[in-house]
Amino acid sequence: MTDALLTALTNVAAPTVLLALMLGVVVGVIIGALPGLSATMGMAIFSPATFFLPPVEGISFLLALYKGGTFGGSLSAILIGTPGTASNAATVADGYAMTRAGQAGRALGLAVWGSVVGDGIGILALVLCAPLVAEFALQVGNAEKFAITVMSLTLVAYVSGASLMKGLFAASIGLALSLVGTDPIGGSPRLTFGIRELSAGIGVIPLAIGLFGLAEVLDQLARWRPGRMEPPTVEVPLLRDILHRLWQVKRTIARSSLIGATIGALPGIGSETSNWVAYALARRASKTPEAFGKGADEGVVAPEVACNATCGAALIPTLIFGIPGDIVTSILMGALIAQGLQPGPTLITDNTGLFYTLYAGLFVSMVMLAFVGLAAMRFASRIILIPRPLLFTAVAVLCVAGTYAINARLFDVGVMVLAGFAGWGMRALRIPVAPLVLAFVLGGILEDSFRRMLIQSRGSLSPLWDRPIALGVCLVTLAVIAFALKGTLTDRFRNRTAETSTE
Repeated sequence: MTDALLTALTNVAAPTVLLALMLGVVVGVIIGALPGLSATMGMAIFSPATFFLPPVEGISFLLALYKGGTFGGSLSAILIGTPGTASNAATVADGYAMTRAGQAGRALGLAVWGSVVGDGIGILALVLCAPLVAEFALQVGNAEKFAITVMSLTLVAYVSGASLMKGLFAASIGLALSLVGTDPIGGSPRLTFGIRELSAGIGVIPLAIGLFGLAEVLDQLARWRPGRMEPPTVEVPLLRDILHRLWQVKRTIARSSLIGATIGALPGIGSETSNWVAYALARRASKTPEAFGKGADEGVVAPEVACNATCGAALIPTLIFGIPGDIVTSILMGALIAQGLQPGPTLITDNTGLFYTLYAGLFVSMVMLAFVGLAAMRFASRIILIPRPLLFTAVAVLCVAGTYAINARLFDVGVMVLAGFAGWGMRALRIPVAPLVLAFVLGGILEDSFRRMLIQSRGSLSPLWDRPIALGVCLVTLAVIAFALKGTLTDRFRNRTAETSTE
């Protein structure tokens, strides 16, 4: 183990790896800070470029971009009241209130150091839990993997938005698309409609670039109106003042870190949920809940700590079980597979050196995030004012170039364009896009584990209740479904009661 650690430190100290980490953080912060862009879009657009890099440099760049993009969304959320990413939506209420009160520097300082603290907690959760979970995962069979995947799909649909039915609809489309291609066990083509290119299936990267990249471009340009924004004034606060404020809300930090790490470790949920949960619990636990929404320190710290803690923890199910922790890690899975690394319980044992190197790189990028975040405080007000037509034209070009670079096929570009217009339509209908991509990734895992379980049990479903772990996961899934249905039925009953009383 000592030799592996020394090798990892040597690898991370290489100039190319340090450059990849720094570029990842910087690019992530810029993308996250720009309203309309997100860490998900950045991962989708830039992941094809990493296929031509060595695994350490390529994966390190994407991990750093993931963390930088998660923090970067807080800059626009605080300065102009528009979250750069969904992970920072809860930060708007109190962060923007501070900006309107002339305290933008204070809000940004809390966001920077809250993000660094949450990031560190998430990395620790990954480092401490991943080896233990990997030992457990080696004992997991096809029945357990199928049960975990079903639970993940259930959670994806449940937390996907205000409408459970829309979340289920989007997940169903993703599952249907995952069936396109060649049968992995029988070897016969299915749902290809005679199109030869579809025999290899639909690539997750072109699909993700279209749904999150091109669709966002189309949506933003359709809603864009000419106008000029005045950059807010930012006075950078003293470090000791920010650290003093963080110490005063240490309980909120501890609670939010636990929330973020726990939600991140659950497959299929992610920071879009953890930031709201942390904000709600911070407000409930506060002695002055009436201060929330008016510039409370806890209202900025809680969501930022939680969403960044989710990043590291989300890698646990992704790397150990091959089940994405959130939408960003589903794209990361595609990059790992393109590098010849198959996510799963044997990933750590077969690539110990790479794993330790990524661990070290995560800690180095955490330090870089602190410095880049502090520098971004001075320039963020200028970054967010880049003209939208120029910005999204460049993004559209990157979408096409990144998609074509994967396999040098115009067919992939066509898939990306179709996915872009489909994603634009889904946004107009307020159908969540994330469940579609997550279900698409999980669909292959679901089918493979289910069919192999049936082959091993000679067509019987008995392993789902004969094996304790599988049975426990199934019971949790049923409880989630029952809870979701209860909430849906309750909402409908209240709406009908309200309509009746109005009449």
